[in-house]
Amino acid sequence: MNNSSSVMKFHLTLMILMMCGTVGGAVNFIVGVTNSVTDKERLSNITNIVLMGFILSMLACGAVYLLKGYNKQAAPFYKAFLLLHVGVCALSVVVDLCFYKVTALMICISVLTAVKGIDLLILTFAKDLGKQNTWKLFYVILSIDVIALVLAVINMINVGFDFSFTGYVTALIADGTIGLAVNGKYKNKESRGSK
Repeated sequence: MNNSSSVMKFHLTLMILMMCGTVGGAVNFIVGVTNSVTDKERLSNITNIVLMGFILSMLACGAVYLLKGYNKQAAPFYKAFLLLHVGVCALSVVVDLCFYKVTALMICISVLTAVKGIDLLILTFAKDLGKQNTWKLFYVILSIDVIALVLAVINMINVGFDFSFTGYVTALIADGTIGLAVNGKYKNKESRGSK
């Protein structure tokens, strides 16, 4: 098995793991809706279900891009993958600031998530960004998610563990997916003699 094939299989494995976790999360929130006591609890669970839907849609687009071998014809799926990730960022900020205890750390995490969303928009719509700049943006996104995870753990030490922890871990797995997609994209370009 060549290296390219191994990378693609690893990429697909990451996405399947994320899908399983996301479906599990969606089921948890669906049960939460039926057991909600207050309107705020119900709205929180519904918002999280929508968030899970965005994540599953994002993964589906990423999977299609993968299965098509990162080629140019599959580029719309790559853009959709990134754009849906922006939606995930936006909904994550809403969930964090509206349905969890707001602390200084949570505000910092929300600001970082907003910056990540902007970086994803640049990756999605910027023309002729180039390989080097694309990788720089990816590393900024990865750094943001690592910092957010550390801040979330510190925050949870103070306010208690909650389900959002899995979201931060999922974000890092999604970053791996983005990195593999970027790698595949530029390898495909190089094979066609493009930059």
